[in-house]
Amino acid sequence: MALWIFSTYTTSFLLRILVITTTIFLTQIQMNYCSTTTTTTTTTTSKIYVVYMGSKNSDEIYQMLTLIHGGSIELAQASHVCSYTHSFTGFAAKLTEDQALEMTKMPGVVSVFPNAKRRLHTTHSWDFMGLATDEQMEIPGYSTKNQQNVIIGFIDTGIWPESPSFSDHDMPPVPSRWRGQCQAGEAFNASSCNRKVIGARYYLSGFEAEEKSVSTDKFRSPRDTNGHGSHTASIAAGQYVMDMNFKGLAAGGARGGAPMARIAVYKTCWDSGCYDVDLLAAFDDAIKDGVDIISLSLGPDAPQGDYFNDAISIGSFHAANRGILVVSSVGNEGNQGSATNLAPWLITVAASSTDRDFTSSINLGDGTNYTEILFSVHIFLSYCLESSLNSTKISGNIVVCRHAGSSSESKLAKSLVVKEAGGVGMILIDEQDKDVAIPFTISAAIVGTRIGDRILSYINHTRIPTAHISPAKTVIGSQPAPRVASFSSKGPNALTPAILKLGLQQLEI
Repeated sequence: MALWIFSTYTTSFLLRILVITTTIFLTQIQMNYCSTTTTTTTTTTSKIYVVYMGSKNSDEIYQMLTLIHGGSIELAQASHVCSYTHSFTGFAAKLTEDQALEMTKMPGVVSVFPNAKRRLHTTHSWDFMGLATDEQMEIPGYSTKNQQNVIIGFIDTGIWPESPSFSDHDMPPVPSRWRGQCQAGEAFNASSCNRKVIGARYYLSGFEAEEKSVSTDKFRSPRDTNGHGSHTASIAAGQYVMDMNFKGLAAGGARGGAPMARIAVYKTCWDSGCYDVDLLAAFDDAIKDGVDIISLSLGPDAPQGDYFNDAISIGSFHAANRGILVVSSVGNEGNQGSATNLAPWLITVAASSTDRDFTSSINLGDGTNYTEILFSVHIFLSYCLESSLNSTKISGNIVVCRHAGSSSESKLAKSLVVKEAGGVGMILIDEQDKDVAIPFTISAAIVGTRIGDRILSYINHTRIPTAHISPAKTVIGSQPAPRVASFSSKGPNALTPAILKLGLQQLEI
């Protein structure tokens, strides 16, 4: 078989293959996995590539790597990062650009692409949708009372198993068809799984090949220290939890859409993102383990690459081919044509609102009231950049900040700057993303440019401007709802305009 595959290569290569073939197969078992650590050592000009070979079974992976390294078994082993053998065929390896190009010409290779990094996309929702009870969730002709036999795989940042959302109270035994495992690691062992969280794995090969190591405050295990994975899992399949609130806001019960469904965890995402090598390994395992649905709230930066060079498109294709529904997020870039996860075989979900808002009032010293966040203090205007505030002037006062960015993180950072300077409150003027609640570190309110201009006019025409920011309150029934969030990525399908992409709105803000 090896002689036929490489018949187009030189005679010297063929002779070399004959000598090394037996040895290669002795090393095959050692290389046929995606480990949670990596020890690849190659030249500084090489980088990680994924070699995708479709759905056919192939035992030529190791010959290919040895051939590409001039017959050196040692270099082949050193360059290998990961193999995919359960649900589709392929591998990841450290290659130079020339070696990657040569690999594309080999028989059986569908595509070769770099180990790109993907980014994460981030209680009243089910009531708003009219699905508050089991009876309301029933679909004519279908039963939704069989949730305990549904297994949802989450490719994300892991899980915090002690959360009440992941209790296995009143849940029957794990379905016998489940073939997954509960992988032990730091602060996570077999007992961390239960009848609710029935499996958990973590992946580091692709991450550590690019970024060397995980920070010491992060667990090398399925345990979630970011919160994103636990958040998405609880939205989809969290158990009923009573008396929930966030600092007194949004009080009530919380649950996922299918509170009795099982959860399988595939931790591929770390502080800086999620790498293709690890994402494909998670898809490969999830399909083999027997999940019914795969959920992933992450994706590439826009514009998305070709389907054959995109790990999510490839992994979801093989999942769909096995009858597994894949649901992904569309992205958070907000611009027209910025939608990602465009493959027609997966469902792509936009972010949208419910009819719940968190509002507060700003009372200015001239008696004007703006309902938008308990201090009656002086007001100062600034962009609130790091180290830009004079603590002598700011201490004990409210600061009006302008916002030129678009991320929630940058808005939160401004409140930290004000707090560190001694400020007690912040009014943030920002026209974008007003529909996103930010957990500011001090009393704060976000207003649009129209109200912001009025506040600035008051400041500029008043010798000692003052303001009073009231505590936030929860308001149910705000309209219009639902509405697509301003930050949610939008179509049209920039990759295949002729395809009308199947998409939904996710009620999450």
